[in-house]
Amino acid sequence: MRMTRPTLAKRLHFLLSATLAAAVLSCSTESIDTPRVISVGRANAAKGGGTTGPSVSSANPAYGDEGTTVDVHVLGSGFATGAQATWLLNGIADPAHVRTNKTTFVSSTELVANITIAPDAQLAFWDVQVALGGKNGVGSECFEVTSAQILGPGTTGGSAAVHGMNDLLQVAGVSSTNNSSTAWYYDAAGGMVSLGSGDGEAIDPLGQFVAGANSRSIPTAWVRQPNNSWTAQTLLQPAVSIGAIAYGAARLADGTALVVGANTLPTKIGANQNATQPVVWRRGTDGTWSSPQIYPTPPGFPQSDARDVNGLGQVVGHLGYDQGIVWEDPTTYTVLDGTSGRINQAGTLIVGQNVNHVAVYWWRDPQSHQWHLPATPLPSLGGAACPDGFGLDVNDSGVIVGWSCAGSTKNPTVWLLDLSGPSPVLVGTPTRLPGLGFKVKDDLNTARAVTNSPPFVVTGSAHINTTQRVAVQWNLR
Repeated sequence: MRMTRPTLAKRLHFLLSATLAAAVLSCSTESIDTPRVISVGRANAAKGGGTTGPSVSSANPAYGDEGTTVDVHVLGSGFATGAQATWLLNGIADPAHVRTNKTTFVSSTELVANITIAPDAQLAFWDVQVALGGKNGVGSECFEVTSAQILGPGTTGGSAAVHGMNDLLQVAGVSSTNNSSTAWYYDAAGGMVSLGSGDGEAIDPLGQFVAGANSRSIPTAWVRQPNNSWTAQTLLQPAVSIGAIAYGAARLADGTALVVGANTLPTKIGANQNATQPVVWRRGTDGTWSSPQIYPTPPGFPQSDARDVNGLGQVVGHLGYDQGIVWEDPTTYTVLDGTSGRINQAGTLIVGQNVNHVAVYWWRDPQSHQWHLPATPLPSLGGAACPDGFGLDVNDSGVIVGWSCAGSTKNPTVWLLDLSGPSPVLVGTPTRLPGLGFKVKDDLNTARAVTNSPPFVVTGSAHINTTQRVAVQWNLR
């Protein structure tokens, strides 16, 4: 599967308002596929007067789009007039795909390289080499050729996380700082819009509302007004409740909107935990919200919730920490052997993670209409050495998105199922979606949502530096 550059989001190479020096971070020495170390050469320094050769520590920006020409600040030490920067892939120069047009000396610690990235350049981490006086300094995997396009950092300057997207390419999510969270809405016309304090989790397929919870854990729907402003509406809570949140939204054939989530009960099940239960709200075509309905669960699961819903009224949720559930209607359910993510619109595929933390899918038999158990595992980018992953969304064409591990990092991942036969079959191997030049150990870049209709668009998050993530999108082809 190959990515092409989206046209929806504006390219932003210097999104954050930090200074150049503050934005620059060390290059990685770990490969996504196979760990490798490239030595840094030592030679005469600037002006030929020293004994230490050039050394590369970082590049800013740390990424570039296919088919673009960009100025990259190469930082390090031992630079002098005549230094030349070259981009290497797996240690080999490939000027046909990343060409250095000009290297400008700025100081002993900074060069500016003007580079052209070919439209078919490999989406991967590239090394940056500086040659001077017959000696080379190499920054391993300092620069990523990417197709990820920044949607925005969120409205507070904190880390942005995508939670939902519809086929209109409208996106909802939350931007978090140390002290607060802000719900936001995004579309190409208006960019990111702050909806207020809280968490935006679900977006209406028609784009009329975003649902989640406000900062006081009260279930909330931010409803679009005729002038394109947004008004927060409080959803009714069950009779016994100390808070609730909405996680998913869908439209039935008659236009009714279903919103699903979790209700928190005052019952304690641990020192810092409360019991929860799955809850469903309905919004009529007149805009009126119904009282919440609690869906049944099997005994023995004091913590349960509803996470996603489709236009057929099928709802998927969690039972405890490592089991899932799918309701065909408000009274009929099947328990799944793993944690469920989302269900597709056709009601034939559910994705998630099994008890071994491996990404999985469940499929519904077209004849018996039963869900096949146990779940079918999906391979990770890291293979058997690193099998962890999570399927977070799936569409009717069998495109699954989520994350999987490779080494010490968690990477946005796409899997493809062939649905033409009697049972789904995995096509090829998982595909890593590129980020924005930063791999952060044990932290998560992820693909969160995929459109149901082609051409397929994926949204998620990627690190813009070692502490912050931004909302991004990828186009698949």
